[in-house]
Amino acid sequence: MSFIDSHGRRSSCVLGIFVLLFAINSFAQTPPSADTRPVTTLRDVFSRVLEANPNLRGQRFAVSAADARVDQAALRPAFEVGVDAENILGTNRLSTFDDSEITLRLGTVLELGGKRGRRIDSARSERGLILTQNEAERLDLLAEVARRFIRVATAQEELDLAKRRLDLADRTRSGVDQRVAAARSPRLEGNNAAVAANRAEIEYQQSQSALRQNWAQLASLWGGDTAYPGRVVADLFALPATGDYSALSALLERNPDIIRFASERRIQDARLRLAESQRTPDITLSAGLRRLQADRSNAFVLSASIPLGSGSRAAPYIAEAQSFRGGLQYKEQAVRSELMATLFVALEQLAQSRQEIQKLLTVAIPQADEANKLALDGYNVGRFSLLELITAQQQLTDLQRQAIDAAASFHESLLEVERLTGTSAADRDLSNNVGKP
Repeated sequence: MSFIDSHGRRSSCVLGIFVLLFAINSFAQTPPSADTRPVTTLRDVFSRVLEANPNLRGQRFAVSAADARVDQAALRPAFEVGVDAENILGTNRLSTFDDSEITLRLGTVLELGGKRGRRIDSARSERGLILTQNEAERLDLLAEVARRFIRVATAQEELDLAKRRLDLADRTRSGVDQRVAAARSPRLEGNNAAVAANRAEIEYQQSQSALRQNWAQLASLWGGDTAYPGRVVADLFALPATGDYSALSALLERNPDIIRFASERRIQDARLRLAESQRTPDITLSAGLRRLQADRSNAFVLSASIPLGSGSRAAPYIAEAQSFRGGLQYKEQAVRSELMATLFVALEQLAQSRQEIQKLLTVAIPQADEANKLALDGYNVGRFSLLELITAQQQLTDLQRQAIDAAASFHESLLEVERLTGTSAADRDLSNNVGKP
């Protein structure tokens, strides 16, 4: 992409495709400067975020906690040691320990119905959901990184445009001042040229501030330095082709919001099986040694107990698990419908932005540039007023800014399509994605 300035020079566009299917090389509209500060690519930013983002670094603790819950679920019922003392501290001959019966016992619960295995299955399913959520958070974070990077690249292009606008306004003011000094133009034109130059300077300062703000927001994702590094490498005007709705909608199955339901189904299935296992009662067993002090004898003691009504007590837990399992499919249908609608809207926005950019670059901006040159030539020979020249210059600048905004909108819509189809830009080899759109 290149813009045509008022002197008819075309600025060069460095080759490259921005990640998330668009180029990542610099959109250079001004001659190379002596700036030797480091250049930052989107790939650099991804690397920093993946290494240092606090949310990503904290995910391992949630996984560790899930591992601990799996270990908890695998625990068997504990053994219990007890002592029973009977026929002691009573009246008459039972006031002493001579006729006492003391029992030392060891007991535990025998779980039946596969409860332990189903607890483990439930805990593992919950761990799987945590991993799915972590991956969704990672993809959302990378999407936010790319989104903020786009804003930095947009602010950078707008700053370049503001600088060209300021240079043009300064040259115009200088030329008008010379005409006023030679009595070829009224002082009013000199004032108007000064106003236009001051306005351009204010816009340039605003663009500088906007760029610094956007970079600070991007750097906050990895705790980096908020000082702008010089230039980021991004060609906003490389517009890659995108698939149609029918092809991309099939890729929604890779969306983390859809994948999450598969994990939740496994959890609900495991919980239902666990609830159903409660129908089978557990057996409490104990064994011990009893000392009969009266005749100085010992005896073994065995006991077993089974709770009654386990089936009826398990019924409400089973009903709860079945209700959660049944409602899950309707939640998935709602999410799927919402994702499909969002995908359709994003593709429509992509198509509209592409058409707008192509119209601006091939028709509107060349016409505005031609009008600007005609206005400049006409002003120099006295055919047009300064107001007409400034209007032509402003029209050209406005169209160039509109093209930048449309390109930013295109890539943000493209980023939304990538997010919906479950694509991670950080997993790609960006070095091979080089070329013109």
